[in-house]
Amino acid sequence: MIKFDFKTYTNDLLSDEILRGYEKKLSNLDNFLNTNPNMAWNEVDNLFDETIISDIDATAQYIKNNCDVFLVLGIGGSFLGSKAVIDALNPYFYNETKNPKIYFAGNHLSSDYYHDLLELVKDKNVIVNVISKSGTTLETSIGYDLIMTFMKSKYNDEELKKRIIITTDKEHGTLRQEVINNGYKSFAIPSDIGGRFSVFTPVGLLPIAVSGINIKRLYDGAKKATENIDNQIKYAIIRAEMYKKGKTAEAFVVYEPKLYSFAEWLKQLYAESLGKGEKGILPISFVNTKDLHSSGQFVQEGNKILFETVINVLISNNNIYISKYNKTLTDINNIASTGTSIAHKKGNVLNNVISIESLNEESIGFLLQFFMISCVINGYLEDINPFGQNGVEEYKKAIKELL
Repeated sequence: MIKFDFKTYTNDLLSDEILRGYEKKLSNLDNFLNTNPNMAWNEVDNLFDETIISDIDATAQYIKNNCDVFLVLGIGGSFLGSKAVIDALNPYFYNETKNPKIYFAGNHLSSDYYHDLLELVKDKNVIVNVISKSGTTLETSIGYDLIMTFMKSKYNDEELKKRIIITTDKEHGTLRQEVINNGYKSFAIPSDIGGRFSVFTPVGLLPIAVSGINIKRLYDGAKKATENIDNQIKYAIIRAEMYKKGKTAEAFVVYEPKLYSFAEWLKQLYAESLGKGEKGILPISFVNTKDLHSSGQFVQEGNKILFETVINVLISNNNIYISKYNKTLTDINNIASTGTSIAHKKGNVLNNVISIESLNEESIGFLLQFFMISCVINGYLEDINPFGQNGVEEYKKAIKELL
């Protein structure tokens, strides 16, 4: 069960008058969504094809049976989606209680991290999944070189074939050539699906499956999100109206710290999709109630540049009773969320509130697909192409020249 409250704390930004202003634009929305070649990620039946899922499940089981450590190398959409789901649906401290341990690399250039990571895993049985469509992304390429040097010092060529898995373009790129040259196991990244929309491809699904999550139930949630997009449209309209009112930042607010990585995924989704042409809303994130004791003062009484989209989890799988208040800790957490929304509205900080009954595969699958669809609709309403990210190439070009 997922509830959307786009009214209580938004000053009626979905009034009939405002909605009428979007009627003409929305009349062509179906055509845009159904004919755009970049929308292949919305065809969830194709993404969850039984042949693909069976291969992913079998590979995940092999990984779980044959290693102590599973290293996932990727950056941006090549790791944010899987990490969002893994962190949301696994116990806290899952790497201390589960095998294989899952560690992410290839998403930064920290010497200390790689030194400590390699020290940690040097005596472990390791399987590696490197994820990159081009194979040339600097951070992942360097990470792959470092990890492969380590793996080659540990395993012979025949054993490496059992321990290297490459997720990349079906036909092109340096990593596809690695597969051809060395016979490594591989998965294909669909050429018509961009990185930030790739969580339901092998990019995201293989690491998610290795962590023990039922990926078929993710499909159930994602499928439901495609069957009725009324709330996706409403959320997109609210974002457009907020921008008209001078709100240039959106805080994705979670009260369950397990959703921190989900908020990080949202930041990439919205920043890369809609931050173009010197326009757009800056996505940021808060993990409350922690951040109420740091950024909370600014939100309440500072510059009114932001609005919030709050994601609540109504029921915990591990209820703890607090006798002092005669309530569960989850009840108190949700009261804190409601109280904060009331206070922020008084301070002219408007809120969207999305509440999921509990954290499970179906609810997370729904939310992932919900936000991807709504993000694209938001771009359509504001005449911003939500696909491509030319601005990202500028820093890559500058670094390449300096190197």
